[in-house]
Amino acid sequence: MGYLHKSISFLLFFTIFKITIVENIKNKSFLYVNTYYFSEYPNNKHLFPFRQKNNNNNKYPSYLTNKNNQIFNSISLNKKAYDETYKTICNELELLKKENSDNISHIQTFLGFIEKYYHEIKKHNSCSPEIFLKLFLKYIETFKKYRYYSFPNVHKYDESLYEWSLEFWLPLIDQKNSRFLGTNNIKKINNWIEQGHNVFIFSNHHIEADANIIKYYFHINNAENISRNMLFIGGHKIRADPLSRPFTVSANILCIYSKKYIEYPPHLKEEKILFNHKSLNALKNMLNLGKNIIWVAPSGGRDRKNPDNEIQISPFDPKIIKTFNIFAKRSNIKAHFVGMALNTYNICPPPNTIDVDEIEKERSCSYSPVGLNLGEDIFDIYPQMDENEITDRIYDYVNDLYKKI
Repeated sequence: MGYLHKSISFLLFFTIFKITIVENIKNKSFLYVNTYYFSEYPNNKHLFPFRQKNNNNNKYPSYLTNKNNQIFNSISLNKKAYDETYKTICNELELLKKENSDNISHIQTFLGFIEKYYHEIKKHNSCSPEIFLKLFLKYIETFKKYRYYSFPNVHKYDESLYEWSLEFWLPLIDQKNSRFLGTNNIKKINNWIEQGHNVFIFSNHHIEADANIIKYYFHINNAENISRNMLFIGGHKIRADPLSRPFTVSANILCIYSKKYIEYPPHLKEEKILFNHKSLNALKNMLNLGKNIIWVAPSGGRDRKNPDNEIQISPFDPKIIKTFNIFAKRSNIKAHFVGMALNTYNICPPPNTIDVDEIEKERSCSYSPVGLNLGEDIFDIYPQMDENEITDRIYDYVNDLYKKI
């Protein structure tokens, strides 16, 4: 009887323990659940959990093809595997050069980026060789798939790239010192969307990967619906640059040429103006339906460092904000103008010069903290605000949010 009593007690304890674990995990994000049993590096437990080690039944992420699985199997994943993994990726890119003679210079640029990425993750032990290999094999595969892709006015994200797009930049992020603020405002956005409202998020812009960081912010805060459905206003370079394209196609994009790219080259000006008109008409139709979350960088580009080596938020273009305000009013659906501040500059800094006639010749990256601060509706903060004040108010508000991260 004593043995039976102990057995029943142990069984009850084990059952309660498992139920507790399951209930806790239910409240976590998808990426957390996938990594719950596979965390290999303790530094990745905080803001950015992601797979480091898989069990036999889930050896490869869903975004890896059979060919990439074979390459993965050829790598001996031990403590010295970083070098072998790096060489394997470089060899794949050399093969890619032979297949893409018109993109050799871009691939060479990416080789430089990979070298920096490799040194950073090895130095900070922020990513296993296994994950390093998986991420870049998928990048190469996506590069091939979309190298000649012509973006429509509204691009719907490639669902097969969703998980990969969240994971790619994470090994460069110092989780311990990163700051994600304003999460209490996510619930407000969800409530507005449920009511059929439109939400515009006006933000500064630091790096090409900002859309990925923004998506991840919402994803890990139980707002995958926002992460998947947010529409990003995208300019010329993120579509034209073959190296940026794999990340661009992983997000919903409304394609618009910014004013500095309309004029160059001159013979394409009319074509670009017509393209923008079609994009804006598509936007009007979307706003008339409601339930949109639209991210906009009113500066029209990325923030740069000033002569004192300080990052300054670029001025917001009043015409851009005025255009969205007019469209919001004409839709006859309530709209919210939310502020957001991004501090992502160091993980993939842009060049200090702006060349409208060429793709960037160098890509850099470094392991660094990031920051994102989601604000409130500017109309709630300044209910008596005059329309002519909107741009200045939003710009000042985003700067205030930025100071906290």
